[in-house]
Amino acid sequence: MADDARILNAISDVRSAESMLRDHVERVRHNRVGRFAVHLHLSGLRPHNRRPYHIRIASRVFDSLLNTQDTQLYVLSSMDLILMCRDVRVDEVDFVVEKVRSLFRGDPLARRGGRDRFATWYDLDIEYEEFLDVVERLEKAVSAQTAAREDASAGRGFDANMAGQPLDPMSLAKVDESLARIRLADLVQSQSAVIIGADGTERILFDEHFVSIGALQRRVAPGFNLMSDMWLFQHLTESLDKRLLAIVARQELTAREHAVSLNLNIGTVQSPEFQVFDSHVGGRAERIVVEMQIVDIFADLDAYASTRDGLRDRGYRVLIDGLNPMLLEYFNPGLLDADFVKVGWGTEFSDAVSVEEEAERAEMVEAIGPDKFILARTDSEAAVTWGLKLGVRRFQGYFIDNLIERQTAKQGRPPASA
Repeated sequence: MADDARILNAISDVRSAESMLRDHVERVRHNRVGRFAVHLHLSGLRPHNRRPYHIRIASRVFDSLLNTQDTQLYVLSSMDLILMCRDVRVDEVDFVVEKVRSLFRGDPLARRGGRDRFATWYDLDIEYEEFLDVVERLEKAVSAQTAAREDASAGRGFDANMAGQPLDPMSLAKVDESLARIRLADLVQSQSAVIIGADGTERILFDEHFVSIGALQRRVAPGFNLMSDMWLFQHLTESLDKRLLAIVARQELTAREHAVSLNLNIGTVQSPEFQVFDSHVGGRAERIVVEMQIVDIFADLDAYASTRDGLRDRGYRVLIDGLNPMLLEYFNPGLLDADFVKVGWGTEFSDAVSVEEEAERAEMVEAIGPDKFILARTDSEAAVTWGLKLGVRRFQGYFIDNLIERQTAKQGRPPASA
């Protein structure tokens, strides 16, 4: 969805529409007379009404104003529209806004009655600070989503700095062909998530299985950087998902001591390949945790909800991955009703904070659910200490790997399963 908005805006990759809008608002701080703004909350439309071509059509409705009046339209990453106006008759703008509303008249967002959720108007001569606060929060939200995409990519093994030629659609097709011919099982790695008890002992919650992307690149595309384009890389992960499902399906789940976690695209879960996997799993679905990336979920919340419910009906557990500290400032993932929520450790958590901010973080953990919250990328004792202080008991990361190795060496066997 953010990628579609980037195309719609046709702006530099370096500057987001939100950043450009904030600059615009700050420039008019001392010249606000006659200025107002209208925020159309198109991100609240139902997914089937929020396709890129819908937003493109909606933005074209403003052409008459943009060509004849002192106005500027911003198409945001969320698909919202914000129109900045100077010395324009309000009824002219209202007429156009109503034309846009009529495009979506079948959507609940466009219905009138009570507070208008479709459009918010700001008189900048009076409500400047309020509007600036909105714009700044929108810009921060985009930064959080960008960081979430980077975290999701890193969780998949994405590294835009890896060597090789950039991946393009044609080379991706060749990689897909090569992928179908190679043996993948020896590239599958695992990392455990654990529960740390009150007595300090660890129990394994699940073993996450994933494909080593660096090793895959060396084997199937040594001259290309598979991680140079995140959106093409996501397509590649769907192919990897299906191969991984086949590998895990061939393994005897009942012989495994611990539950298995698989990071899958929503499209993969809806695919025939997953149906085949499900038939192999049979009545052992409770031993499988399906991880879904927050970026994938945001792209189509309805698809996520139906996929989540379908998985649960068959006994699977669902985990939301790809979250970071910044994103949690704007969004409570507990609202997505998953069995687990994985949040990547970040320096934002380790920064010195006030007593009030510490209390807010504790409330965040409580809102998600201490029994659902998994602190990932725990690469230091400080990360674990931070989590334990706030009631977090579930962890994953290199520091945890070392704990497991030490306990395994000490006991001569892996920690007990949760």
